[in-house]
Amino acid sequence: MTGSEALVVTGRADRYLEQFAKHFAHRPGGIQAQLDDDGGLLVDFGGATCRMRATAEGLALSAEAAGAEELGQLQRRLTERLEQIGRRDGIAVRWNPDFTSAASQDAGGHRRH
Repeated sequence: MTGSEALVVTGRADRYLEQFAKHFAHRPGGIQAQLDDDGGLLVDFGGATCRMRATAEGLALSAEAAGAEELGQLQRRLTERLEQIGRRDGIAVRWNPDFTSAASQDAGGHRRH
């Protein structure tokens, strides 16, 4: 498994966590989302997972996938969605490590969804 983490600095992490929970609750295609005991959200995409948790500093993301390409795809999907819903707040997601560029190169420089 390959993993990465991100901390999205925001004073409204609870709001974004709630929006993601609602978003993934309505997603078809086998995506499963469930709240865990500590109020975090676990999203299972099949071959990849992401845990989201609201903290005092912001929204903490932890992603895992079988390989770098899958992880890069997951990072792109999550980043695009979070930056879209947080555009008014200027939300920016920075992964550590960031596998998005490696996955883009594997895809011929084109985005895949």
